[in-house]
Amino acid sequence: MKRLIPGMVVVACLAIYAVVSIFIDHPVTKPQKDTSQEVSAQVEEGIQNGNLAPDFSLETLSGDKVKLSDYRGKVVFLNFWATWCPPCKAEMPHMQDFYEENSDQVEIVAVNITSNDSVASVEEFVKQYHLTFPVLLDLEGEQSEKFATITIPTTYIIDKNGIIKQRLVGPMSKDSMEELVSSVK
Repeated sequence: MKRLIPGMVVVACLAIYAVVSIFIDHPVTKPQKDTSQEVSAQVEEGIQNGNLAPDFSLETLSGDKVKLSDYRGKVVFLNFWATWCPPCKAEMPHMQDFYEENSDQVEIVAVNITSNDSVASVEEFVKQYHLTFPVLLDLEGEQSEKFATITIPTTYIIDKNGIIKQRLVGPMSKDSMEELVSSVK
């Protein structure tokens, strides 16, 4: 029996070596994750290009709560505006035309800085300009402050994973929106 012990130790060591070699050469693979969650988990939140856009929840004119993250999977134009702003008035028809043609791939989220406006003015503006994209109410001005909106309109172009790709200060045209979305896709 004493003569068999060294042989059994050698066989056991070889077996352990074989098992370890298999796992080193062929590691166990994990199921694939949704890459958008992985990308957003690895990126710092902030308002600079390359940052994960800070999530928020605001109400629509109809009283529904909407979160920015609800639009993941689409390119988002996050637009901060007010009804009394002439450049905002100039860009709204362009935004509506663009939205009508691209709403299957792109979302426009128009955040009214209602702390400097009124809900009644926003309702009238939406009717007058026949806006069909989501209009959110920033009643306290918290989101416009968080997104450093000093000049309006200010628009953040956010990719499908929630990453800020560009910040644009000033009005957009339909052509500029088309160029911006093609550079993000």
